[in-house]
Amino acid sequence: MAVTEQQPKSCSVNDTSSINETHESSTAEVSSENAQRILVAEDSPVTQDLLKLVLEERGHYVEVVADGEAALAELKVNTYDVVLMDFHLPKMDGLEVAFQFHADNTIEHRPRFVAITSDIKGLLSHSSNCENFDEVIPKPFELEDVLAAIEDDSKKKKNVSPPTHLPVPSTAASKPNKTGFLEAHDYQFLRWPDDFNADRLSARGLHASLGKGQFDAILLNEPASVRDLSVIWTTKTLHLLPVIDMTGSIPKQVDLDGSKISVEETDKLDSLIHSFRERRAELHDDLVYTDDIGEKLVGRIFVSGGSLEPGYDPSSRELTCYNTVLDFRSIDKEIKELLTHGFVSQNFFDRLHTCGRCGSSHFNIREECTECGSSNLEEESYLHHFKCAYQGPESDFRVDDDLVCPKCRQELTHFSVDYDKPGSMLQCQSCGHATSEPDIGFVCMECEAHYDGDTVSMRDVYAYELTSLGADFAKAGRAIIDGNSATLRFAELPLELIVSMNAELKKYEFDKTPFSLLNISYLNEREIEHAEGVRMFEQSRALLLENLQNIVRKQDFVVKGHNYDFVLLKGTPTSEILSGLDDLCVEATASLRVDLGLHIDVFGPEDFN
Repeated sequence: MAVTEQQPKSCSVNDTSSINETHESSTAEVSSENAQRILVAEDSPVTQDLLKLVLEERGHYVEVVADGEAALAELKVNTYDVVLMDFHLPKMDGLEVAFQFHADNTIEHRPRFVAITSDIKGLLSHSSNCENFDEVIPKPFELEDVLAAIEDDSKKKKNVSPPTHLPVPSTAASKPNKTGFLEAHDYQFLRWPDDFNADRLSARGLHASLGKGQFDAILLNEPASVRDLSVIWTTKTLHLLPVIDMTGSIPKQVDLDGSKISVEETDKLDSLIHSFRERRAELHDDLVYTDDIGEKLVGRIFVSGGSLEPGYDPSSRELTCYNTVLDFRSIDKEIKELLTHGFVSQNFFDRLHTCGRCGSSHFNIREECTECGSSNLEEESYLHHFKCAYQGPESDFRVDDDLVCPKCRQELTHFSVDYDKPGSMLQCQSCGHATSEPDIGFVCMECEAHYDGDTVSMRDVYAYELTSLGADFAKAGRAIIDGNSATLRFAELPLELIVSMNAELKKYEFDKTPFSLLNISYLNEREIEHAEGVRMFEQSRALLLENLQNIVRKQDFVVKGHNYDFVLLKGTPTSEILSGLDDLCVEATASLRVDLGLHIDVFGPEDFN
């Protein structure tokens, strides 16, 4: 048994920052006659993917198992030239696998067993004979040592044809050309679904997540939903790559619909990739490697060179989507904080009705009976009898084929002489009620909740673009927030209030001038919107803020936020506010028609130190 000496100059699988450099030096493809059949028994997904990537790119045939029992079962039914095996495997350790394999006299073909372990001492002291391994490579291992153990001519066994169940690794010559003319360009693509699955990324995907610029775009070779592609936003740096949809399945959420590009239009691809590449180089590392979705959105908008544009999407619950592979709700949640920071500005796109129960915007909007609420309405003319002045639906006048006034029983024979038809009415076929002005009802197609026109909620949808402050944040990183300027430390406050707060804090630090900040929330917001409609809540909220502005002094500052509202009382200590807070609430809400459930928290300078 040989133990490979560790070489300090190379990268290890625990040092992913230099994997790419080592990988590039280790992927020269071996000739087909020298290809080896390799079984990798390893429970670490990262190590599995790395070994499979490197070995297959060199032309070897690789099968991967994650525990000792699976490794022994695989060895009993298929033949391999080399077994790369972790010592500490689940269910059965690597040495026990090798021992049992060698103890079985019915197995004629004997592969080379190479142990990969960080526990050399434990391996050497194991009760099973460690000589069952031909070679031991210490962890963290070097790729060159693994390749040497496999490809050294003095160690290789005679090569035979690969087992029929093992897939021949993809190579440039044999891989199906799903992306057509794009392959002719000198770009490196991550491919969906080849480099992604439900559990983890491939080794190529892991390399891309290092953010070193070795990949240029993500290609969708099979139809995918935004939910399928969520890994792009949960993995570092992948959201900064343009997404090209070769299937045309989600054209509004990707950067390029590759299904509609011809060979003559590849300048669009070149322009897209070069633009993303140049702007990624300007992006600060804070936003390249962040795990925060809001910061990722800033980085994504910046590198795309455009804005976050909404569009209509019938397949989504919200009926809208944005031009990136992140679901609408996640964006809507995160964008509010970015607005608070002043990193983005918004432009109105549309106003949609929204179900207060499930959040869906899929509605059946219908005319309904004002008495029973049924939508079983039929339109018919209503008649006006000149002589007795009776008016009613035509069905009240109809007697067989004649028209007879139900009031005076006179037959009506001549239009415009005996009667006219001044309009039409809607007759409810359920209760018989007739009306010329039916109610408008909204029925949610998701949860079947019912609303009338006054109580249904509405949601405004906006497009977003980076402000100059947002662009500075993208390029300078968190220094914009945490550096010499303290104006952005209070993430919950609107930007204009932050400016005033900063000035008051400086006064406090200089001469202890007090101030009080009132944080206003509305406990009954949802109930009011459900019962009275969004408009009623917003009107009452606006009236409250107007009342507060009239109550406080001119130098004080009343400002509306997104979820909360604020009052900055300059030169007023919190003790003074707390003593009169109940009276302030009564005076501010006296003229309101609804109870907002007003709740006020009071903060002073010491709360922001």
